[in-house]
Amino acid sequence: MLSLVCLNFNYNKEMILNQDYLSNTAVSQSRLKKILQHPNLYFNYDPKSDTEEPADVTLIGDGVDLIITQGEEVFQEEFLISTVERPTAQMGDFVWNLFINRHDSNAEQIAYETVGFKRDTLPKVRERFEKEGKAYYDHLIEADGRKVISPAQLATIYNLVESLKNHPFSSKFILGNDQYKIFTQQALTFEYLGFECKALLDLVVVDVDNKFLYPIDLKTTTTSLNYWTETLMKYRYDLQGAFYTEALKQTDTSIYGEGLTVKNFRFLVESQKFPGSPLIYELSDEAMTLGKEGGVYQGKTYEGFHQALERLRWHIDSDLWNYTREDYQNNGIRIV
Repeated sequence: MLSLVCLNFNYNKEMILNQDYLSNTAVSQSRLKKILQHPNLYFNYDPKSDTEEPADVTLIGDGVDLIITQGEEVFQEEFLISTVERPTAQMGDFVWNLFINRHDSNAEQIAYETVGFKRDTLPKVRERFEKEGKAYYDHLIEADGRKVISPAQLATIYNLVESLKNHPFSSKFILGNDQYKIFTQQALTFEYLGFECKALLDLVVVDVDNKFLYPIDLKTTTTSLNYWTETLMKYRYDLQGAFYTEALKQTDTSIYGEGLTVKNFRFLVESQKFPGSPLIYELSDEAMTLGKEGGVYQGKTYEGFHQALERLRWHIDSDLWNYTREDYQNNGIRIV
């Protein structure tokens, strides 16, 4: 049975900025997971053209991650603190779609149709925009690619960072000591089943006394941490952990110290709604196997990154992306 071990748990900060990571065409775990949903999602995946407005949880999590792993200065460069509130309901969606399509001559029409106004005509929406949305639109333009957050979101980010820095379970990860040394933002590449793969680890922790090497990822959540195992499986963080651990195992770990043993993956998790109580979730051997080789958990069958790469190889070789491998092999017939 898949299990998670909840631990208490330390950092010698080494700032490494990996601006070339996203431009690397190697396979990432975030893209690879798409092929387990549908091959077309993998084929059309492009993080640079992602046009979905970031959810609060994502914005806040990114801010916390950035401050802890790269510092306050980088955070200030990447985020803009807005005093202009986002318009509510459909007008807010209209402003966002107008913004992301601003270089298209039909941006207004695209935004209008995307939002799907039922009562208001485009001229009416245009009139409302001048009163309700233009200030926020101008602020998005001013942001110039930076992520826009409100003062309330900024306060949440700082509260979470302070919690992680000061709580006895997590502070040693952030502040460090003689036993634990931490390397941040480690960009690694490795080969698996003939594919060049890449991984960006938030933290690599060296336990100097015990000669252990811990790969760790920072997570924030809007739920109670008592329910985070459900979140882990929903977003397949088991696959992420196994993928990142494989990357570290294939790395020359002597750059972190001599004679080190790579341990199972860990997630340092803090709740956005209930800050002040971070936990460390360590993937058990069963969870690591599930993430890599697949298996059954609570009656449901999951594929690991090994199977995902096998699927990717089949779709690349056949150049077929509109259906799953099984749908093609079974001529579109599914037995129910």
